[in-house]
Amino acid sequence: MQILTSVSKYLLLALLSCALFLTWYGSTQITLTTPLPPEEIESGASTYSYSYSYSTPGASTSRALASITAADVLQVPSDVFKKIKGTPLAHTSDSIWKTLSKEFKLNHNVQASEVQKEIRRIQADHTRFYAILNAAAPYIYYIHQQTRAKNLPAEIALIPYVESEFNPNDRSTKGATGLWQLMVGTAHELGVQVKAGYDGRRDVVASTRAALAYFKDLGELFKGNWYLAIAAYNCGQGRVANTIKKAKSSNYWQLTKLPTETKYYVPRLMAVAAVIKNPEKYGVKLPEIKNKPYFTEVKSKKIVNLAKVAQSTGVNIKTLNSLNPDYNKGVITKGGAYSLLVPIEQVEKVKLSLPILETSKITKK
Repeated sequence: MQILTSVSKYLLLALLSCALFLTWYGSTQITLTTPLPPEEIESGASTYSYSYSYSTPGASTSRALASITAADVLQVPSDVFKKIKGTPLAHTSDSIWKTLSKEFKLNHNVQASEVQKEIRRIQADHTRFYAILNAAAPYIYYIHQQTRAKNLPAEIALIPYVESEFNPNDRSTKGATGLWQLMVGTAHELGVQVKAGYDGRRDVVASTRAALAYFKDLGELFKGNWYLAIAAYNCGQGRVANTIKKAKSSNYWQLTKLPTETKYYVPRLMAVAAVIKNPEKYGVKLPEIKNKPYFTEVKSKKIVNLAKVAQSTGVNIKTLNSLNPDYNKGVITKGGAYSLLVPIEQVEKVKLSLPILETSKITKK
């Protein structure tokens, strides 16, 4: 038994040494350590605990692995050190991206040259792709829940990636505004108010509900052909219908007369969804955004000032501005219904402060 234990010990050490030998892969530095003292290994324990850390230019991360059996150690090189082009992978089970990808319904048509081109653009600029997805952090859970409630393909939750890069303050040269880049006329048709002191296109909740209601209608109009529905969101349902008529085909990929912007609009969305579904395949890292609500709505009896909310509660003013971009210089009436979005983890602080803030004199800065 003692001989067997010694052999097991040295076998384990040899395997760990091999793992340490593989500490450099591409541009990724990996270090493996065993926190268990030698005496625990010698005692014949059937499980071992160890951790690994890795670093890439500009970033470093550590991971802990526990209750690993001796047999599992054999899997360490393939499981822990799997790298694509030197980029560490992040796609945890409680990630919003994991949840989204499980609910994708569309054929991303990754073999199409148009989609391949957009995938290559993502691969060529990991930093930008990561930054845009990271900007979605305050909004993506809410948007996904709304797409789910309307039984829309989960891919629709990624439309703001293409439209505004998840920037609710984005405004195009043509005047389209907000996460969903609504024009004034479209906003009015969808029941979104645009008036002095308030632009509902920047209202995260109002614009999302309106845009998704529009997508629901487009999906029904084009009889579940989501390529066409998505294209129609970009250039208008009339334009798509006329193009179909002239081409005598409802196959999106054969509609060569669509506007140039629309021609890359659908492939870009498909490419983003394809990469999110399989980041390992494309060597791309996704930001670790939890699959849980980020904000909630708090009602107020009177108008409140965002700066004063931040000052009295300690909630970061940038966070409040990102959640309430429809506030004009920090103040908004929202059509007479006073409310604001706040991080869900700090909602109690805001609720306790509101009675005092509601009696304060509003000063527009």
